[in-house]
Amino acid sequence: MHEGGIAQSIVEILAEVKEQNELSCITSVTLKVGKMSGVMIYALEFALEAIKCEEEFIKNTKFNIISVDVKAKCSLCGREYQFADTDEMNLLCPDCQMPLSIINGKELEIVDVEGK
Repeated sequence: MHEGGIAQSIVEILAEVKEQNELSCITSVTLKVGKMSGVMIYALEFALEAIKCEEEFIKNTKFNIISVDVKAKCSLCGREYQFADTDEMNLLCPDCQMPLSIINGKELEIVDVEGK
């Protein structure tokens, strides 16, 4: 489960944010996780909850995780397509059968941090 390592990296980044901004604790964190990032959201949530018990400055932090659908663009005709379900996703343009390039859906990022 690499989500444990990802959660630990997130906490390390939050510790840096806390120090840089002279905060006593982090109250809220918003993450974006793309459906093609390879991260299982439920496993990441579990790992973050487990780490919260070990780190005083995030003990009461609310982690908000936004799941990002896959968005792709045709390399020939330029049409864009959005896929909510990656299991049935076809990376060929339905109109011209050319390969689609992924625009969104691979991200794993911290988009907002609040503290006091």
